[in-house]
Amino acid sequence: MNSLIHREKKILHIFSTLKSKNNLYKYLIYVGNKINYSPFFLNKNNLLSGCQTKIWLFFFYNKKYLFILSYSDSILIRALTFFLTKIYSNNLPINIINYRSFLFQNKILKYFFSNKRNNALQIIINRIRYKAVKYLI
Repeated sequence: MNSLIHREKKILHIFSTLKSKNNLYKYLIYVGNKINYSPFFLNKNNLLSGCQTKIWLFFFYNKKYLFILSYSDSILIRALTFFLTKIYSNNLPINIINYRSFLFQNKILKYFFSNKRNNALQIIINRIRYKAVKYLI
């Protein structure tokens, strides 16, 4: 569980150093463009429902650890899902289930992102937890 906290704090530190909404958006666009590829898992089975943009999540389980890959047709959401998968991927399912992210209490994210984007992030986290439960059983 410490790795989840450590990863989330690192990401929040990066966001906090950007200081302005404009700098954060530029950084997310930069990161999102770096992830510009066509992954093999773009199919309807991996597509999330309930989001404005298309978001795909792919999960695989290896040696007790859950790994997560993500992609979105929106550059900003692509970057945000990348950061979320950095936090949650390569962890035991029980740690993922028990972890309570503090991303949404963070003033930086509340200030910078609309409720729709924050809702999309919450949908992603919910799907990650759901899959962790499936691999736990």
